[in-house]
Amino acid sequence: MRKQLYFVFITALLLTAYKVNAQKYEIGILGGVSGYKGDINQFNYFKFTDPAFGLVFRNNFNLRNSLKLSLTHGKVRGEDAKSGVSDQIQRNLQFSSSINEVSAQYEFNFFKFNPFEDGQKFTPYLFTGLSVFNFDPKAEDGVRLQPLGTEGQGLANNSDKYSLTQFAVPLGIGFKANLKGQFNIFSELGYRYTFTDYIDDVSSYYANLSMSPNSTTQFYADRSLEAGYPANKPGTQRGDLNKKDMYMFGVVGISISFVSSRCPKF
Repeated sequence: MRKQLYFVFITALLLTAYKVNAQKYEIGILGGVSGYKGDINQFNYFKFTDPAFGLVFRNNFNLRNSLKLSLTHGKVRGEDAKSGVSDQIQRNLQFSSSINEVSAQYEFNFFKFNPFEDGQKFTPYLFTGLSVFNFDPKAEDGVRLQPLGTEGQGLANNSDKYSLTQFAVPLGIGFKANLKGQFNIFSELGYRYTFTDYIDDVSSYYANLSMSPNSTTQFYADRSLEAGYPANKPGTQRGDLNKKDMYMFGVVGISISFVSSRCPKF
């Protein structure tokens, strides 16, 4: 799936670059942190963070409006035992997952931005768009959780296993400034509102796994016994069905500005 995401990004980048014609554009790299909020980490995106990095292509249609294409890799994780919430400590679940994202975003500059003109060399900006991302939640020992069907997925009379490729809507704010000549620096904080509740492999209720042929599924579905608490009865709440999982990237980056030879003035 990762190769498919790279292919989509490169194809979109080439198509956009082909259409640049008389527009200024930028190519850059970014790095920072990634975090998540969901059933295992309910309140603070920055409670568990890991490195994130990626590539960015920006097509500036004019001094205020841009199209940005980005390819970003990060990691998200959570641990009930460190939540400080009694119900979660008793539940005792944990996970980690890589996030591979291809995103197309519209940017709006608050000020006119042109790195080649004095007085137009910095601006805050807002952005939104559409992302496609891939994830794969794992336990602390590396066991993949989605194939196990920890909430009964794949068993008779239950839903199919959730897809590991999903859509998200990015929304965030950033700041960019010209360093010198063609070189720019930018920083941004962007949240991804997803359409899945399974980034952490937790969503609904404890399933009746007595008929499951896989004892590994039963072990990773209910880990309260490891924390010294009774096992949970089938049908009791395991996660929050009313809220989707979300993730974020907080990054800084450097880009190089170019001007099409067919339009010497930007």
